[in-house]
Amino acid sequence: MTRLLGAAGILLALGLPAPPGPRADDASSCNPGRVSGADGPALRQVAEAWKDAYNAGDAGRVAALYAEDGQYLSAHVAARGREAIRAYFQRGIDAGGHIDAIRVAEARSDGTLAYGTGVYEANNAGQRVDGRIVLVLERCGGRWLIVAHEVVVRDQPEAPPAARQP
Repeated sequence: MTRLLGAAGILLALGLPAPPGPRADDASSCNPGRVSGADGPALRQVAEAWKDAYNAGDAGRVAALYAEDGQYLSAHVAARGREAIRAYFQRGIDAGGHIDAIRVAEARSDGTLAYGTGVYEANNAGQRVDGRIVLVLERCGGRWLIVAHEVVVRDQPEAPPAARQP
């Protein structure tokens, strides 16, 4: 043992580097935590519940899917907190918004935090739009709540001249 400690002391005295350990940028040390078991369907159910509540015209039920200090971010708004989120979605509902589909493409979880990425299709006041979504969720009191939700509307193709209003 003393010999081993003595050798380590010599290496340190010579300024030689310690044996390599896992590097922060080493992808093999990353634990992807792919969703399995009950988390996958549960995360997809949050997206489905969100769509159902919005299409039912119930902005309060949409907001209840978010953590108390949750965030919704888009090019149009940065809403923080359930009341701000509820008010924003109420305006969309009142304007005739409708969510046609939300498809979660990938979801990962460590059992406490999770994220999902996907796409959505919607009708906003007669204009069909689609885009990308990122959801970050936290398990709180046995249920998944949205802590951050970002939406990016894809550039929509321009309407043909006959479809444009003068």
